[in-house]
Amino acid sequence: MDYKAYTLIGILLASLALVVPIGTTYAQTDAATTNATNAATTDEAEVPAINATGGGEWTPFDLIVGGQTHPIEYMITGGSVENMTIHGENQTLGVTINSMSNGTLALRLPREVIDSKTVEGSDADFAAFIDNAEYEQPGEIEPAEDTRTLLIGFPAGAGSIDVIGTSVIPEFNTIAVIVLAVAIVGIVIATARHGWFNIGQRM
Repeated sequence: MDYKAYTLIGILLASLALVVPIGTTYAQTDAATTNATNAATTDEAEVPAINATGGGEWTPFDLIVGGQTHPIEYMITGGSVENMTIHGENQTLGVTINSMSNGTLALRLPREVIDSKTVEGSDADFAAFIDNAEYEQPGEIEPAEDTRTLLIGFPAGAGSIDVIGTSVIPEFNTIAVIVLAVAIVGIVIATARHGWFNIGQRM
């Protein structure tokens, strides 16, 4: 392999380095704990004080996807929110929690980040799983034009809640896609020019 091949490999590796964060992106909040004074102390979970319009004391979480920040507002009883991640391969928003008792997580989800639609384009129910096993049907407050507000109950000791929709924000940002595309096109042109894949000439 001559220096041209090494140069092309270097271009490819450099482009891949720019898109490494594309897999499972994550963000960590500076305020990992929330006000737990309303946490449930009995076997019945308390519900965050959300009125019919979704009002209440919301805490923002800065979810970073493709290099951009998308605030996700939440309220929680019985625990605290530690982290949120987007998983594009299965249209899921993963929420890591630290639960001290039975509780309820309220999420105000921007439709541009995650949504759930039918084939006809109307709103469909979200699904949720607790600790990757227990299914939970989220409750929902009247959806707004740009957000949907979910209520998800969880038991004491739960560590994760996965909210599943039908679409999530793309994990590839525009710059990363362009860089990767340019690198691939460059390799294709170079290989065609130098006949590295010209099987006919080698046989």
